[in-house]
Amino acid sequence: TAFAPPRTPFPDTRVVLFQFKSGLRLEKGAGRGNYNQLTMLSTWCRRCVLRVTRHKTSVGSTSASHLERSLHAASVSHSESEDERGGIPAAASFSNAPEALRAEDTRVTFRASELKKLNDLRVPYNWYPAARGMRRRLVYHAGPTNSGKTYNAIQRFLSSGKAIYCAPLRMLAHEIYQKANEQGVPCDLFTGEEQLFASGDKEIPAGHLACTVECAGLHIADTFDVAVIDEVQMIKDYDRGCAWTKAILGIPAAEVHLCGHQCAVNLLEKITSTIGEKLEVVYYDRLAPLIPLKASLKGSYSAVRPGDCVVVFSRAKIFNISWSIELATREPCALIYGGLPPATRVQQASLFNGRNSKCRVLVATDAIGMGLNLNIRRIVFHSLEKFDGEENSVINSSLVKQIAGRAGRYGTEYDVGEVTTFYEKDMAMLHKLLAVPEKDIEQAGIIPIFDQIELFSFHLPHASLLQILELFFKTAQLDGNYFLCNVDNVLDMAQMLQNLTLSLKDMYVFATAPVDTRKGWLKAALYKYARAYSLGEVLDFVGLCQILHWPLPKPSTPEQLVEFENIHESLDLFLWLSMKYRHNFVDVEKARLLQGEINAIIGQSIITKFRPPKPKIVVRQPLVVRTVDRPPKPKIVVRQPLVVRTVDR
Repeated sequence: TAFAPPRTPFPDTRVVLFQFKSGLRLEKGAGRGNYNQLTMLSTWCRRCVLRVTRHKTSVGSTSASHLERSLHAASVSHSESEDERGGIPAAASFSNAPEALRAEDTRVTFRASELKKLNDLRVPYNWYPAARGMRRRLVYHAGPTNSGKTYNAIQRFLSSGKAIYCAPLRMLAHEIYQKANEQGVPCDLFTGEEQLFASGDKEIPAGHLACTVECAGLHIADTFDVAVIDEVQMIKDYDRGCAWTKAILGIPAAEVHLCGHQCAVNLLEKITSTIGEKLEVVYYDRLAPLIPLKASLKGSYSAVRPGDCVVVFSRAKIFNISWSIELATREPCALIYGGLPPATRVQQASLFNGRNSKCRVLVATDAIGMGLNLNIRRIVFHSLEKFDGEENSVINSSLVKQIAGRAGRYGTEYDVGEVTTFYEKDMAMLHKLLAVPEKDIEQAGIIPIFDQIELFSFHLPHASLLQILELFFKTAQLDGNYFLCNVDNVLDMAQMLQNLTLSLKDMYVFATAPVDTRKGWLKAALYKYARAYSLGEVLDFVGLCQILHWPLPKPSTPEQLVEFENIHESLDLFLWLSMKYRHNFVDVEKARLLQGEINAIIGQSIITKFRPPKPKIVVRQPLVVRTVDRPPKPKIVVRQPLVVRTVDR
């Protein structure tokens, strides 16, 4: 886009936008200077885009669809001379694209040859100049579940002067936060929903920080002695993998300790070699052996024993199965599934782990595969099929191994783990899945930073975020080591929000909010929050309760409990937005108190109300025959007719 603004941070007053060599297309090893230039350009564009629109620079027919056709007109080949970084060739190049596409009645010039610099995602490591400006030591602790890999990394975290721990779940971040402070190491907690400071004052941060991996991106400007990133095999996850990629590439720490399965070693060696960093790999073996049993439970709930965990891949069935186990064994069951709030999951895990607890059987979904320390003797798969959104299909071997690995724990009463199935028909498939070798992860998830989306949007000043994102994602250039993460969810949310009056940045924040688009209730809550923000309203506790239809009568069935779980997730989303827009989403403490109340209701409902009624024991009394004195039955007198006899005298 070429025009001459009156004031520009660049020397040449007639600067051509995006037409400089050190823009987004940063050279290998580029430092902070290019990133600062990009930031200056982004700020300058925000001021100048209004000037463009005042001159009626409507994109007209040269909109997203027209521009997309021009971009896709490029040749599939990509010459080596054009790829200055020596990376993997892009899927499509723009060497044959037209030099310029001019909109009707406008001075704005669309340069297809320059657009590839804006959607070039082949070098995501150059997005983090602070990390590129230091020499980091990367250590990969590779091993299966219960191998001690995370323990060693945490010890290094606790012994360092300034460190950060990146957890896959809030529960794990909270656990490390508590453990560090109990050992006399001041540690703060930072998640998308809350912040806790060891000193009690946010102005005095501690030297150690426990956070979720998504929040680690907020600290890429800080410098640490040690960083620990847990469960790095999640880098392949379609929804959240970009958070691990961002943490691995972007955290500026002298030592970065990665913990995860060895299936990610080869990919991370490729990625780190491109940035000149060497990956040290330390392999671990499982401390507690895992034994696949040869016999199933033969479909009998009475065969369930204390220390067992029955795995069910359906929330709808988890209550019925727990009831059946309790009726057959007289053993109360603890329940853990994905819809439960984190605090309730921890409560149920404590009930199961306690040696003197009455709940010695656990019924759970695949939510136990990560984030909880459980003392499990035997894993029992009730089924090996899971609904994938369309049909029931056999689960993959990675999930089977992840869950089976929870059985047996070093240093507990169950130092040997066992795994079996509930039905005999699943035994052959279980042994087959356990024997499948783990496949190496081939790609890591990434998502573009907002500055790239914003600069791209200046070519389409009247396009919606949905049109901008669709064009950007379709024409993005990717290295073979990366894939675009969470595209469908972001596009779905952008489509839902496109009629609201929001700035591009605010729209992007709401579109990338942590919302599972399969949950209609949560999507509706996000839309109501965004609408309130777009209208300039301050959403207080009263308005929040109106959106959530609170209060509700206490649940009496598992189906009614779902409403409370949905409200809890909606409160999580409210708290997440309050961290972004603290002046618009207020009464945060009241919202936390409401969450605590809902936690208590859900926990109490699982423990008491949803248990099957105990069968009544009928004691048969001996038959007692009682004699009763009854008055004699009256005699019925039948009167005979009077017979007159004559007698001779």
